[in-house]
Amino acid sequence: MSKRRVLAISNDLDQLRRIVSTLERAGAEVDAVRSVETIAGEVIPHRYVFYSATDGDVAGLNALVPKLRERAHVTIVTPKASLSDLTAYLRDDRVNHVIVGDELDHGVFVTAQKLLTGDIFGIEKYLPAGTPVHYARIRDFEGRGRAIDTVLEFAEASKMRRQVRNAIGAVCEELLMNALYDAPVDAAGKQIFAEVDPHDRKESLSPRPVSIRYAATEDGFAVAVRDRFGRLAKNTILSYIEKCITSPNQIDRKTYGAGLGLYLVANAAASYVVNVAYGIATEVVCSFDRGAKSPLRLVGMFVHPGGAEMLKQGPTPQTAAGMGEERDTFDRPVTAEGDTGVERDG
Repeated sequence: MSKRRVLAISNDLDQLRRIVSTLERAGAEVDAVRSVETIAGEVIPHRYVFYSATDGDVAGLNALVPKLRERAHVTIVTPKASLSDLTAYLRDDRVNHVIVGDELDHGVFVTAQKLLTGDIFGIEKYLPAGTPVHYARIRDFEGRGRAIDTVLEFAEASKMRRQVRNAIGAVCEELLMNALYDAPVDAAGKQIFAEVDPHDRKESLSPRPVSIRYAATEDGFAVAVRDRFGRLAKNTILSYIEKCITSPNQIDRKTYGAGLGLYLVANAAASYVVNVAYGIATEVVCSFDRGAKSPLRLVGMFVHPGGAEMLKQGPTPQTAAGMGEERDTFDRPVTAEGDTGVERDG
């Protein structure tokens, strides 16, 4: 079975045709079926599967999951999904992408292209061709502030509404603080700033530079933040978001620390994509609409095969419970730079 062969499943014939056409544009050889039940054999041989959950029901995956290869990569395409629906879909290790509603064509294309080529990093993949991308590199708390001010000035000059600018600023704050002070680890994998009081961290220089890229388009705004450590695991993201969803005290930062940041980013952005190469780079790409705020509609977790096993399990609220009220673990979206498709900034 060719690595580039993809299986598309949808009981909606028109949607199936759209998915197949988009996958072929991305360079895939596509097999298409209307339902899982029509697939012969006990195991689906395809590594990449695009499954249309047309009823929006998580239970619709029940027939698919037992037939998947251990290293399959599943993308869910669904007309609507709440944040809790998204986390439910993503709970299986093999389901790493959800595309909702109007993102079908572009979301399927970019997701497929990244999976098929292995080139997973870069904000440019989510922008129209030729869109100018602006860049800043920082190492400390003051640099973070200057970078956010610059991004917001550009957003205002690009005629982004105040409400959108507020969301952009909040997300930039969360991503940059995490990249500067939560992501860095030493040679043994221990957090460098774990023993430093959060209020004192602003006096510290991050051991590796952090970059932020941003761009404005006709329809919205995009931001990407990178660090150079590559440690964020999918289960960490999901566990903290779910805890904030279900907790009556979800806005208590003392309780959830940076985990609350994950939840805030997921609520503020229209798309939320994490790209990770273990030990090298983590990049978080978020987009924002110019118009009315819409629910999160594109979620993806791309992990480079090198060291992927090391990202199977990350810290959760349970494992971090004994680490003190305000101590952060790898619990906010992190970002990074390195090899394997990651541009180095000097």
